[in-house]
Amino acid sequence: MKLFNVIGTLAIAGVLLTACKSTGQKALSKGDYYTACLQAIEKLRSSPNNAKAASALEQAYPLAIDYTQREAERLLASPSNPQRFLTIFNLYNQMNNIAVQLSRCPAGLQVIPHADYYTSQLESARNMAAEESYQIAENHLRLGTRQAAKDAYLQFQQANSIIPGYKDVTEKLQEAKWQATLKVVLEQVPVEGQYKISADFFQIKVFEYFSTSIRNEFIRVFSPEEAETHKLQPDQLIRLRFLDFTVGQLSESKNTREVRRDSVITGTYKDTKGVDHIVYGTVKAKLTTHTVKLSSGGILEASIISYASSTVLSQQRFPGTYVWSDAWASFNGDERALSQKERNMCKRTEHSPAPPPQELFVQFTVPIYANLTKFIQNYYRNY
Repeated sequence: MKLFNVIGTLAIAGVLLTACKSTGQKALSKGDYYTACLQAIEKLRSSPNNAKAASALEQAYPLAIDYTQREAERLLASPSNPQRFLTIFNLYNQMNNIAVQLSRCPAGLQVIPHADYYTSQLESARNMAAEESYQIAENHLRLGTRQAAKDAYLQFQQANSIIPGYKDVTEKLQEAKWQATLKVVLEQVPVEGQYKISADFFQIKVFEYFSTSIRNEFIRVFSPEEAETHKLQPDQLIRLRFLDFTVGQLSESKNTREVRRDSVITGTYKDTKGVDHIVYGTVKAKLTTHTVKLSSGGILEASIISYASSTVLSQQRFPGTYVWSDAWASFNGDERALSQKERNMCKRTEHSPAPPPQELFVQFTVPIYANLTKFIQNYYRNY
């Protein structure tokens, strides 16, 4: 509803896209006189001698005038219609558009030499339509609910599209949008456990997700500091708690296996004529691989809470693990049996230092973040 049918832009575009295929006769037979006129005019631009298009235009134009006048009179006599002036404004705007299109079609002017412009009627209806939408918006705003504020915002947008800057509509748009916006505070509890872990980076990532992926202009997320600064009364809290983050003991394992490689040059020999020949064979080695692993894991509990009632609206726990590993090796036998990767492993005598708990924690949150954002997206999809 961001684009309103105030000047019939979408309708005009749709008509013109199909006009080259139609003479307007079909729209005329259905009583759509406006579309019939536009299609006939467009056809006459590309085919000035098209008799069907000329006939459709000749019939549809006076019918369009008659329909517009009768419909405007009916709407003026129907005060119960909440947007009657907007409808009247659109009707006169359509007639003016027909006149503009005719002025750019020589063959059309042969059929309708003097098209009428409804300038005064249009301007009168414009003012009434803008005021009408403005008052509807005001009535919605007084209801004090978030949905009513969204409706008010759309009506203020409509008033502003009819007459840009109408009254104090710029300020009213801001007021309505603020009332319509679901205000969410993202609250992160310090990480539980024996380690001094910072989860600030994770909260920042979730903030970024809201700003880039939750494409809803009526949802806004705040940090606790922002909420305090603005003395904000939020609608909801998203509380993130990392539970039981632990780092296990370093474990080591050893595996010995035979490796071999075929078609390796193992020597040469001379034949009876004294010619040298290369000898190919299989080389072998015993490779012993040492592997160390360090496991870390925990749980993220995500809760969406109503601020007013402290009711948990939705909650989910996301378990996760991260296993750091490193390896080195030694061998006995022919080095040529080893792959390049195995040779590199054999150049090392021990494993690299294990990463600190903070680094393990960062890696542990990677898959949890993906699951959390799906949870958030699904919950706020219908807001």
